Amino acid sequence: MPRLPLLACLVVLAACDPETPPATAAASPNEAEAEVIAVLQGVFDALATGDAALLRSLADEDLVMHFVQDSNGTRTSGTADLDGLATRITTSEVPLIERMWDPEVQINGAIATVWAPYDFYAGSTFSHCGIDAATLLQTDDGWKIAGLSWTRAQPPECPLHPEGPPAG
Repeated sequence: MPRLPLLACLVVLAACDPETPPATAAASPNEAEAEVIAVLQGVFDALATGDAALLRSLADEDLVMHFVQDSNGTRTSGTADLDGLATRITTSEVPLIERMWDPEVQINGAIATVWAPYDFYAGSTFSHCGIDAATLLQTDDGWKIAGLSWTRAQPPECPLHPEGPPAG
């Protein structure tokens, strides 16, 4: 018997061996996208509730955030870190409400990106809108946000949430 067919038969027999554990199925693309979106939504939930522990559980401890804003012909930018954001949400006197819609998710192995329009309210007062761009890494503890960047603008440069202002 030629070697190649014999090897193929042995591989098939090994796969049928009841002692051989089945391969773990990876999450389907739709499930993985839902997991990634849920992490970013969890950050928005932490903002609204002032839950720094939730925020920290969803982010890499070295998370760096960047924003860019064009206003009156001048572009400004800035950065923040996880500690700064945690302090901001726990000391805010009003809920910080950020809502995304129509997220675009890209996943390749253990890295994912989310690109989504958003609007932002401090309590019931509209603040700004723009685009969120998040980079996530899959860890042993699940997806974690490793980088978060956003634009800040005012309509009509960016759209508001299609459902209108948040209820509240």
